[in-house]
Amino acid sequence: MVAAKPIELSEQQARTVAVSAQGLEFVSSSARLDRRHLRKAFRDLGVLQIDAVSAMARSHLLVLRARVGGCHNDLSDLLERTAYQHRELAEYWCHEASYLPVQDWPLFHWRMRRAEQGELWKGLREFAAENSAFISKVERQVTADGPVSAGQLQKSGRRASWWGWSDSKIALEWLFWVGRLTVSKRKNFTRYYDLSERVLPSSVFKNPPTENEAHLELLRRAARHLGIASSEDLVDYHRLPKKEAKERIKELVENNDLLPVHVQGWDRPAYMTADAKLSGGVSRSVLLSPFDPIVWFRPRAFRLFGFEYRLEIYVPAEKRVHGYYVMPFLYQNSLCARVDVRSELKTRMLHVPAAHVELGGLDDLGLEALANELRSLATWRGLEHIRVGQRGNLARRLKKALDTK
Repeated sequence: MVAAKPIELSEQQARTVAVSAQGLEFVSSSARLDRRHLRKAFRDLGVLQIDAVSAMARSHLLVLRARVGGCHNDLSDLLERTAYQHRELAEYWCHEASYLPVQDWPLFHWRMRRAEQGELWKGLREFAAENSAFISKVERQVTADGPVSAGQLQKSGRRASWWGWSDSKIALEWLFWVGRLTVSKRKNFTRYYDLSERVLPSSVFKNPPTENEAHLELLRRAARHLGIASSEDLVDYHRLPKKEAKERIKELVENNDLLPVHVQGWDRPAYMTADAKLSGGVSRSVLLSPFDPIVWFRPRAFRLFGFEYRLEIYVPAEKRVHGYYVMPFLYQNSLCARVDVRSELKTRMLHVPAAHVELGGLDDLGLEALANELRSLATWRGLEHIRVGQRGNLARRLKKALDTK
């Protein structure tokens, strides 16, 4: 078989394809949010990473805001109702801990079986090997009393040294990894676990795909969600086993499910689906969560946007370059600035300790768009004031732009 000639794309075309695939194109809409908006977002994203850090807001809400808008509390309520009342979404380890459409849960059956065989975090693996009787006891208790939280179980349990978790919490996490338990609800972000068969529809337990079938489908979906991607990007999206996944990519190319692409300036081959849009519009002007799928794989963020991104939450304050919780600014299909943000709810203040512009610069229109986006972000979070600090090469200009209106 003669290898297909790669499609040629410029760097700008690649960015346009990626932005469009991720649902980040500019769309003017004032419609009241409902589950249809979330369904559209999940068609674009596939999975939504959950993260506990809330310097500005929970990451998953920031990711959704960038695509569907709304206000913080309404969006949070909508997500919770969709997941835990209407049961359209489930939780599992997809990229990291994530929401996913409930019908996609079987695509991770292979990961559950691998976890059961010991392919998961060392602490969980060792605990499960040494405490199988205790795990069975926890499962019986959930069966009898569920849904339950780790806090409810640990009252009668022992304390473990691993991450300071209780034995009950570790047992629940292992049962969640292997698919026997799932999250029935959350209350103040605390997980309540119950038997998967009592929470999820019976259809998700029938005839799960084989591991190879699941990997092929997840790679197809990663290509659709990313728009344009290298093999490393595709593998990372659902954190697939690298060696096996790269073999599946070859199969997809041979079957013309994936088309080879050459992107000007990239140092490796890329791929896209056969039905991918090669054209698109201009992106929203929006600040992105550090865990937004368009930037969560840092090598791709650099390859696609020339944006070198390091999360500095765990870096000592005096050694941080850009700040604690830094959100990239997407403007005209480029990442052209980054701002460190805090939501100070007691004083109703959006604090911007630092603001930096990228090498390509930010013109006056772009600066106005960033100022408007910060105002919008403050309103979304229920904040009334914005305070800009002095750190960063954009801070002075940004403060002036915000003060002029």
